[in-house]
Order: sequence, then C-alpha cells, then structure tokens
Amino acid sequence: MNKLTQLLAVSAVLASSAAMAADFADYDLDKDGYISQSEAKVSETLTQIFERLDRDGDGKLSVEEFKDIES
Repeated sequence: MNKLTQLLAVSAVLASSAAMAADFADYDLDKDGYISQSEAKVSETLTQIFERLDRDGDGKLSVEEFKDIES
C-alpha cells in the first residue's frame, strides 16, 4: 500500500470510530431501552453491523449488545 492509500484507510477507520462513539441513548430515540433497526438507520455503520450485534436475533439491540460495537 502506498502512503496515500494508507492515510485514506486510517482516515476511514477513524471516521467510522467517531461515528460509533455516540452513546446508546443517542440511538434509542423512543427511549424504550433498545435500538430498533429503524432507529439504527441514523448511522450507516450501525446499520451495516446491526445483525452481527443483535446476538439474540430479536431485531433490536440491548445496551449489552450495543457495547459489542467496540470489539
């Protein structure tokens, strides 16, 4: 990888991490204690990884499931 490609890759990772740094409450718009798939749509990144985070497959993310976003 050339230096420009490396810089762009690092920038993309940092931008993605910054987008995901938001608190659970920022996504739980209806304040029911879960993030639904429709609530997750405010973040392209969260939408893309929603199914992986939804370990129990109930179509919503609990606080515990959301914590897995950092792994």
